[in-house]
Amino acid sequence: MRLSQASDFALRILMAICQSDAPQTVDKLTLQLGLAKSHVMKIVAQLAKAGYLETTRGRGGGIRIAKSPEEIRIGEVVRLIEPDLGVVACLKDEPTSCPFLPRCALKGAMANAAEAFLDSLNAQTLDTILAGTKRI
Repeated sequence: MRLSQASDFALRILMAICQSDAPQTVDKLTLQLGLAKSHVMKIVAQLAKAGYLETTRGRGGGIRIAKSPEEIRIGEVVRLIEPDLGVVACLKDEPTSCPFLPRCALKGAMANAAEAFLDSLNAQTLDTILAGTKRI
C-alpha cells in the first residue's frame, strides 16, 4: 500500500505541535518541517475540522493539539487524510472494467489487506510515536 505525502505531512505536523508547549503557527511549522506553506495550511485545516487541532486567530492565537496524544490513533489520521485507500482498481471510487466483477475474490482479499494495514497503524497512538522520536 502506498500513502500520499499528505499523510506523512499530517503526522509530522501533529508530532511537531505536540513537541511544543507554545501554540504553533503555519509559518513556524512550514520552516520547522521544511514543507510548503500551502500544504501545511490545507492539512492543518483538515486536522482542525476533524477535531485533532484547535486553531485560534489573532494575537495569542495559534495551532494547538485538541486531543491528548494518547487518544490519537495513527490509522485514524491516515484514514482521514487519504482520499483513496483502494489498492486495486475495483476498490477505488471511479468506475472500473474488470472481467471478474462482480464476483471476484481478489477484491475482498485486497480490501481485507487495506483494513489490516490501518488496524496495524491504529495499534499506535501519537503518544507512542512521540515516545520513540527525537525532539525537533
